[in-house]
Amino acid sequence: MVVPKRLARVGVCVVLAAGLSFGQVDPRQGRTRGSTGRGGSVAPADPNAPKGVYPTAHGIVKSLSGSQLYVEVDEDHEMKFRLIHKTKVFTQSKDGQGKIVTKEIKASSLEPGQTVDIDMQVSLDGAFEAVHITVVPADAEPAAAEPQK
Repeated sequence: MVVPKRLARVGVCVVLAAGLSFGQVDPRQGRTRGSTGRGGSVAPADPNAPKGVYPTAHGIVKSLSGSQLYVEVDEDHEMKFRLIHKTKVFTQSKDGQGKIVTKEIKASSLEPGQTVDIDMQVSLDGAFEAVHITVVPADAEPAAAEPQK
């Protein structure tokens, strides 16, 4: 039995296409049970879990211009933070009993010379975005005091 060349090519193409599509998943069906892809684990979302863990910078406010906050982190370095829609600003003070009370304030009330702790995230364009800013009272003890020699 002689098979024409064109029919043989079509047969080879069908076999290759079937072999290549063997591992494909129909997007309407989603993943199979227990499959998480790329080694992840299936875990239910905990509503009480922290929303994110952010790195923190400590410094002195140099200026606030629109949505940009400039903070001096040490004598030689300044950092620029972008204020975004989810940026929250808080101030801490002590009440009559010596307990620390935290109160939310507007970002526009930040003034040069105030000491702040800034929880930040990095945006897709590489800019630092301030997520949580806390104005530290002047009489507060430093968070990481060096041991005295």
